[in-house]
Amino acid sequence: MQSNISEKLNMKYPPIVLLKSEKEPENAIGPKKGGCVMSFIAQTIAKRTVSCFSKDKVTCGGLPVAFGWGSGFKNEEMMDFQATFLSCGVESAPDSESYQSKINFMPKHSQKMFVEGERIYSDFETAKECIQNRPVYDDDKFVIFKGLEDLKDDEIPESVIFTVNPIELTALIQINSSFRINDNYILTPQASACQAIGCFVFRESESDDPKPVLGPIDFAGRRKMKHFIPDDYLTLAMPWKLFLKLEELSHKSVLQSHLLEKFI
Repeated sequence: MQSNISEKLNMKYPPIVLLKSEKEPENAIGPKKGGCVMSFIAQTIAKRTVSCFSKDKVTCGGLPVAFGWGSGFKNEEMMDFQATFLSCGVESAPDSESYQSKINFMPKHSQKMFVEGERIYSDFETAKECIQNRPVYDDDKFVIFKGLEDLKDDEIPESVIFTVNPIELTALIQINSSFRINDNYILTPQASACQAIGCFVFRESESDDPKPVLGPIDFAGRRKMKHFIPDDYLTLAMPWKLFLKLEELSHKSVLQSHLLEKFI
């Protein structure tokens, strides 16, 4: 399948899709051990490779919830550790000695990041409440990313992901806003890059009025993508049904405006 939006905007990176499957595809790339999955997804975006991830190869604390494999926490202590890391590290920890003792067993190159914290939340309490409010799904299926052009007729994606520069994003925002009459047309959850293309999109698919999700707004995820994707690009992910609606609207939209011609 081809995207009319992508073709009209002459996008450098056509959309990719997230699929769930009981079966692992052949020749897919993916992590062998710990690390951020966004480096593999960035290769799917830039190189059009197929990437695949499974519940038995979880590589970080935020990944299970991102791809619908439960909350990722066996107990509240694990949740508290992530809330501390996502806020201000040792400075935010309810029990700084306990938190530091866990960090001491990490590789030296990782310790500084956990001492400082990722700082996407201002404090531990806010971080923990937001973690508790994440959309949680639970299955054992493989999560597969591939180019929209490789989508088979019988496949229905869970998420369609555009990778856009500012002009492409502007056009998508206009198309997405062209049929709405209320505010809040795009969501920007304080989420990791994988969650912004995964679980937050899964939740929108349940809505009668789904919104696209903008990302990545975490620098940890961006750092893993920058080797393949320029820094001035963002992702805009959406449920399949919203993608189909925007594609339909795109045939009579800003894409036919002479104003846009000056930017393409």
